[in-house]
Amino acid sequence: AAREQGVNLHRVDADTLSLACDETTDRARLAAVWAAFGVTADIEALDASTGDALPEALRRTSTYLTHPVFHAHRSETAMLRYLRSLSDKDYALDRGMIPLGSCTMKLNATTEMEPVTWPEFGSLHPFVPVSQAQGYLELIR
Repeated sequence: AAREQGVNLHRVDADTLSLACDETTDRARLAAVWAAFGVTADIEALDASTGDALPEALRRTSTYLTHPVFHAHRSETAMLRYLRSLSDKDYALDRGMIPLGSCTMKLNATTEMEPVTWPEFGSLHPFVPVSQAQGYLELIR
């Protein structure tokens, strides 16, 4: 019945089905899923009971994934290989020496930067009030 409605389901086990939804899932798709199970549901009532999770002003109105690269790689493996090839082009300090433009990395040894990873130092929220960031202000001055 699901296939007749154009709905692809994944059988997880004998008692469980899985269905993938994303931001493009619309009311027509939900109605098709319900119809696949022989259920008639009132989408308006569902909307009224759940409210809008995403305000209208923030909803996507433009197309997406239209760049040719998304059509050139037809499988997850092909896309991952493409992304890996891009990351391989990134020249980093762990792959060789960067002679210019890396003053900070050359002057500050890794051990000197270690305190930045401490929770007491690195977990300050960027919008914290100034009154709660006096130690940071002292470091900056």
